[in-house]
Amino acid sequence: MRDFLKQYLRLPVLPILAIMLALMWVGVRAIAAVESVDDSLAGYSSRQAVYAALALAAFFLATLIDYQRIGRWSYLAFGVNLLLLVAVLFLPAKRNCHRWIDLKLFWVQPSELAKLSYVMALAWYLRYRSNYRQISGLIAPLLLTLIPAALILREPDLGTSLLLLPTLFFMLLLAGAKLRHLLGTLALAVVLILLPVPQRLAGMAPAEAQDRRALAYWSNAGGDRIVTAAALAKMHYHQLVRIDGWLRQDDPSVIKNKGFQLYLAMVTLGGGGMTGREAGAATDECFDLLPEDQTDFIFSVIGGQWGFLGCLGVMLLYLAIFACGAWIAARTAEPYGRLLVVGVMALLFAQIFINIGMTMGMMPITGMTLPFVSYGGSSMVVNGLALGLMVNVALRRAVFLGKKPFEFDD
Repeated sequence: MRDFLKQYLRLPVLPILAIMLALMWVGVRAIAAVESVDDSLAGYSSRQAVYAALALAAFFLATLIDYQRIGRWSYLAFGVNLLLLVAVLFLPAKRNCHRWIDLKLFWVQPSELAKLSYVMALAWYLRYRSNYRQISGLIAPLLLTLIPAALILREPDLGTSLLLLPTLFFMLLLAGAKLRHLLGTLALAVVLILLPVPQRLAGMAPAEAQDRRALAYWSNAGGDRIVTAAALAKMHYHQLVRIDGWLRQDDPSVIKNKGFQLYLAMVTLGGGGMTGREAGAATDECFDLLPEDQTDFIFSVIGGQWGFLGCLGVMLLYLAIFACGAWIAARTAEPYGRLLVVGVMALLFAQIFINIGMTMGMMPITGMTLPFVSYGGSSMVVNGLALGLMVNVALRRAVFLGKKPFEFDD
């Protein structure tokens, strides 16, 4: 038992554990700051502390069984998650979305579990293959990605669905896929997203018709037909509003309505100045007014509470996690372990980039949590499992006979 516990004191296990605890503490404190000025969030910081404890338990649980034995169950876990993603679409909606399963004691969000099972299944699929170095060999990994992404998009949950494609890109790149094939596929995706398609506005509410017309490539004189980008044509109206609010975030008329949430997020973020709370009562008012500040906009709260230095500290903690992950991946010869570590890092990086980017007005607003900081049980526990699997790889140096993985002659 003593020898087992000593493993957690080795590099880079102890730093990862310490960083995770530090981020959890920041999250609980930030939620408590919002809770102090918003009565509707009473008790959220206490619940977040419980979620943090569960995530810590999940972290240690994920380190107990050899990751290669866990990998053998990757396809089964991925298949079960696909069934859950289908099942959740037929359950009662919560806040106009089909994202959660009510287990009475707690709510489960299958899309959060799907992110990790996807990384595990993709790593298991790629570990001994080389066919993905041909353009035709990219079809299977793309299907493995697009099926859960499409189901998650149906909930609708645009933010989570966006995580899978960059994760696929980085895992394929590490596995040795040719960069020109990946960039060509990416260019094709951009073309399909921006592809002009006709759309009729008949039957739409006047406000929706007006917004779709404003973002269209072309509209006829009567205004009942437009040509717009394929992605915009398929978006729900609330998603379209966020795109419009982001594109016109400097327009005073937009700030007062559809861009008000983004405006508040940026004001809150900058309200803390260098060390925090420099705007005083104005910052407290932003904490009270900003919607979803305990989840999607927790980084704004960190800026308002602890200022630029607080934000910098959080980003440095994330950078340290990536440094530890890169160290683990570089020292892991076994292909599944290396791909698993890279997949976890790519998943975390995409979440962090999207969350902070939308908070700063660099990206449209999507429902995206900040790992280990934002309020939420499912995301907290899944992220704990993800880091636990990364540490699992570090704890076990699998013997791998043969040439180094992902090295090719051409």
